[in-house]
Amino acid sequence: MSVLSVSTYSLREQLGPLSFDFTDADGNDLHFGLPYQKLLDLSGFPQRARDELGVQTIETVAFQFGDPDNPELDKFAAALVASGVRLLNCAIDAGDLLETDADKRAADVALLKRWIDRFVAMDSAFIRVNAGSPLSPHNDGGTPPDHLVEALVELGTYAAAKGARLLVENHGGPSSDPVWMSAVLDAVGREHLGLLLDLGNFDVLTKPMMGALLGGGALPTFDSIALTPLYEGIEALAPRAELVHVKVNDVDDSGTIGAVDLERALKILAAQGYDGPLTVEYEGNGGDPWQKTRHIVDVTRSLAPTAEAH
Repeated sequence: MSVLSVSTYSLREQLGPLSFDFTDADGNDLHFGLPYQKLLDLSGFPQRARDELGVQTIETVAFQFGDPDNPELDKFAAALVASGVRLLNCAIDAGDLLETDADKRAADVALLKRWIDRFVAMDSAFIRVNAGSPLSPHNDGGTPPDHLVEALVELGTYAAAKGARLLVENHGGPSSDPVWMSAVLDAVGREHLGLLLDLGNFDVLTKPMMGALLGGGALPTFDSIALTPLYEGIEALAPRAELVHVKVNDVDDSGTIGAVDLERALKILAAQGYDGPLTVEYEGNGGDPWQKTRHIVDVTRSLAPTAEAH
C-alpha cells in the first residue's frame, strides 16, 4: 500500500524567508530571495501536518534550514518523535555534482554528506540530491560525465551505509530529459541510486515558469502550455520511480488544480505499475496554503485510493 506525505515546501509561505545562491549558465554568481513571512517554525510542521492534513508522513527541504548546523534541525528531529510523524525524504539542493573542478566538487560532496548525516539521524527513508545543479553552467545535455557518476556512487554508498536510499529527481536542466536521466541511473547502478519522479518538473512547464520568475515577468497561463511532452516524460520515467512528487502549481478559488492533470498523471503511474509513496508538493502562491494543500491531499486520495496515511 502506498504512503501519502506532504512536503514542508508546500507551506513555505508561512515558514520564513528563503534565499538561494547559484551560478547561472553563463557562470555568473546570482542571489535570489523570497521574503516569506514566518508564522510557524519548521519544528511545528510535523504535528500540524498530522492534525490538519491527515498525514503521518512528511518530507522536508534542506535549504529551508539554511545550513547543517542550524539548531532548528534538532528541534525538528524532536518534533518528529513527539508527533509520531515519520520523515520519508529530504530534498538537498546543495552543490553541483556536474562541477568540473575536482576540488570544488569534493567540497560539494562533503557538504552533501553533512546534510545526509543530519537527516538519516531522523530515520529519513530517502535522501534526494541533484544530478548536478539545475542551473549549472556545466549542463551540456550530453552523455553524463564520469565525475558525476562517481560522485553519485560515492554518495549512494554513503547513504546506504547510514540506512537511507539515495535518489535523484527530474529537477531542471538535463535531469528533466528522460533519456539523460535514464542514462545517469544506468551508469550509477540501481544498487547505489534510485529515482524521485516529479510530475511537474519537465522543461515544457518549468522553462517558461523559471524564465518569468528569474526575469521578473508575468507567469504564463497554464492553458497556454501544451503539456503532452510532460505526460510522455512521466510515462517514460514511471517504471524507474521509487518516490513520486504530486506537483501542483495552482489551486484556484473553485478548487481546480493545475497545471498538471493529476487524474491523467496518476493513471499513467498506475498503468506503469507504480504503487510507491506519493508526496504532495504545492508550489502555488497566495491564499491559505494549508487549505489548498489539504485540498490537494484529498484529491490525491480520491484519485489514488491506496495512498492512505500510514
